[in-house]
Amino acid sequence: MGLIPRIRLAAVSVMLSASCDADTGEVRAAPRWYLVGPEGARTTGPDVRRLRPGFGVAIREELMLGAQRMGRTRQGQLLPMRDLLPARPSAFRGSELVDGRLDFAWLGPDDAYLWPRPEARGAAAALRRRHERVQMRERVAATGWIAVEGGWMESSALRVPTLAPRPNQAAPAAPWIDVDLTSQTLVAYLGDRPVFATLVSGGAGKPGSVFETPRGVHRIQLKLRAATMDNLEHSDVIPYSYDVPFVQYIGRYALHGVFWHDRFGAAASHGCINVSLQDAEWLFAFTRPALPIGQDEIRATPGSASVLRVR
Repeated sequence: MGLIPRIRLAAVSVMLSASCDADTGEVRAAPRWYLVGPEGARTTGPDVRRLRPGFGVAIREELMLGAQRMGRTRQGQLLPMRDLLPARPSAFRGSELVDGRLDFAWLGPDDAYLWPRPEARGAAAALRRRHERVQMRERVAATGWIAVEGGWMESSALRVPTLAPRPNQAAPAAPWIDVDLTSQTLVAYLGDRPVFATLVSGGAGKPGSVFETPRGVHRIQLKLRAATMDNLEHSDVIPYSYDVPFVQYIGRYALHGVFWHDRFGAAASHGCINVSLQDAEWLFAFTRPALPIGQDEIRATPGSASVLRVR
């Protein structure tokens, strides 16, 4: 997301898969992700909220209230389930790097053709689906083409992660993250060794706008297992409100998971760095400071936070 005037911290732990707390033995249920339907929705209870169509919520449990099926939100409010539409989070996930090699690419958010030669003529060899991973080959091609396993693809269709030097702010063996907005990719490192790569959606705003992802070397300042992000204090913008999982703030913007779009590989956010739910959980566990068991947030102290570079 981005342009976040208000943050409501998670009242309860939100996990993407059921897990057991090692200290208490409590089983934490996975939330189910929903979008508010076209008629909107209204919470019950003392804190009544009117949710507009398209707002996103995490439902922790369902229960019957009289003859009506209700869903309990992450904040403990109740919503009629008939007013909600199940979200379909992206199934995309990045790749852990066993040997540290970045000799592959992903298709962007659209399907693209594989060609037998570096020219879009005649019959295509195959159709590759969006977000599919392809193995690159070391062959010289005409400008605008990349050799991949089985043929050639136009470079504009592919998102290629690349190695980058470690910034001085990152310690030699520390976990840190590099985000390349040109390719809309992310590579996670332990010191100088790349260990994970994936697709992102950065800010879709023009340079200098509030919807642009800020470039530079940042440190993770605050980690939240979940938060509500909205812009409801502004009257001159299109309103939004989402329950957001695995949030890592770098100032007013954050790296976090999304369940309401599948446009990874293209700029699509209000300035934040969007990743899939699976990738958000992996990166949340990877960076420092680590979230203690039983806690839902942690603020970094000087020197304890992982570096997140955006270029």
